[in-house]
Amino acid sequence: MHIDRAALLRNMMGEIDSVQPSRSTVLLTSLAVVTMTSIGMSTFSLFMPPIQAEFGWSRAMATVPYTAAMIGWAVGAVLFGKLADDFGVRRVILGGVALMALGFLGMGVSRNLWELVLTYGLMTGLAMGACGLSIVSLLVSKHFEASDRGFAVSVIQAAPPFSALLFPPLLYLLMFTFDWRVAALASGVLLACVAVPLAWLGARDPQHLAGASRTGERAGWAECLPYLRDRRMIVLFAARVSCGIAFFQIAHLVAFTLSKGFNAAAGATAVSVFGGAAIGSALLFGWLSDRYGRARMLGLSYLVRGLGTLLLAANFSSEFWFFIAVGVAIGPTFGTVAIQNVMFYEMVGPRLAGVVLGLSFIVHQFGAAGGPMVASMAFDRTGSYDGFMLVMAGILIVAGLLVLGISGPDARMQRRVLAPSASAS
Repeated sequence: MHIDRAALLRNMMGEIDSVQPSRSTVLLTSLAVVTMTSIGMSTFSLFMPPIQAEFGWSRAMATVPYTAAMIGWAVGAVLFGKLADDFGVRRVILGGVALMALGFLGMGVSRNLWELVLTYGLMTGLAMGACGLSIVSLLVSKHFEASDRGFAVSVIQAAPPFSALLFPPLLYLLMFTFDWRVAALASGVLLACVAVPLAWLGARDPQHLAGASRTGERAGWAECLPYLRDRRMIVLFAARVSCGIAFFQIAHLVAFTLSKGFNAAAGATAVSVFGGAAIGSALLFGWLSDRYGRARMLGLSYLVRGLGTLLLAANFSSEFWFFIAVGVAIGPTFGTVAIQNVMFYEMVGPRLAGVVLGLSFIVHQFGAAGGPMVASMAFDRTGSYDGFMLVMAGILIVAGLLVLGISGPDARMQRRVLAPSASAS
C-alpha cells in the first residue's frame, strides 16, 4: 500500500501547529523571545565604536545604520501591526524573528556602509516592528482577560531592561575576545536557534481570534479614523509623545551622571539602577492597573516620573540619593508603556489594536528622536541638563494630569469598536 509521506507529514505538522498552548506558556515564551529580540536596539552602542574604528568613519557615519534601523522600526510597527490585525500575530512574530536573525548574520559579514544599512538598518529595524514590544504585547493581550491583562503585559515590558542587563556583557566579551563580527554572528545564531523555536511554540493567537482573514473581518485603514479623533485617544497619543521625549533620560544617563560631578563608574551603576527599577516598576504598575484602573495608574506613573525628574534637577551630596532619584524618575518608564499598550488594545479591540499600537509607536518615536537632540542642544548652550530637566518634569506632570482626566474610557470606546465585528459575524 502506497503511503503519501508528504501528505502525512503535512497533516502531522498541521495537528501540532493547531495545539493551543496555555496562557503561562504564551507569557513565558513571549518574555524569552522579546528579551532576545531586544538586542536589536539595545546593543548597537557596543557595536558602534569597533565599527567606526575598523572602517575609519566619523561618529555621524557610523550612526547611519542605527538611524536607518529607527526609521525601519517605525515603518515596521505600522505595517506589521496591520498584518497582525488581518492575518494573526503568529506569522508576523515568526517572520520578524527570522528576519532579525538574518539581519544580524548579514551584519557580521558586511564590508561597507550600504551593506550595514541593508542588514542591520533595514532588516533588523523592520524586524523590531514585527517581533518587538508592540506586537508581542498585542499577542499577550489577546490571551489574558481584563482582570490580569495589565500585569501580563507588564511582564513583557520588563524584557527590554532585562535584556540590557543580560546581553551587553556577553557581547562585549565576544568583541574583546574576537571582534564585533563574531558578536553579530552569535546574535544571529541565538535568534535563529533559540528565539525562532520558542516563538513557534508560544506565539499563537487564541483560537477565537486566530486571524480576521478566516472570517472575512479584516478592518480597513479608514476604520481607525473615528477612534483616532476621539478626545481620549488624542490625550493618550499626546502623553505618548511626552513619554518619548523623556527617553532622553535613558540615552543621556551616563553623560548626565558625569554632569552631576560623579565618575564613569557611577554612570554605569546608574544604568543598572535604571534597569532594576524599570523591571520592578513595570510589574508594579501593571498589577496596580488591573486593580485600580488603567487611566488612574497611567496618570500616576506620569506624575511619579515628573516628580522624580524634578529631583534630578537638584544637586546631590552623595551617589546614593542620586540613584534613588534615577529610580523614581526613569524607572517607571516601562510601566507607563505597559499600561498604555493595554489601554490601546482595550479601547479599540483586537481588530484594530495592531495598527493603532503601531501608530502610537511612531508618535512615541518622534518624541524619542527629538528629546535627546534638544537635551544635547540645551547642554551645549548651558553646560547643564538641569534646565531641560525642569521643563521635562513639567511636561510629564501635565501629561499625568491630562490622563487622569480620561479615567474610565475603556468600556464605552470598546463597545463602539467591536460593534462592526459583531455585525460582520
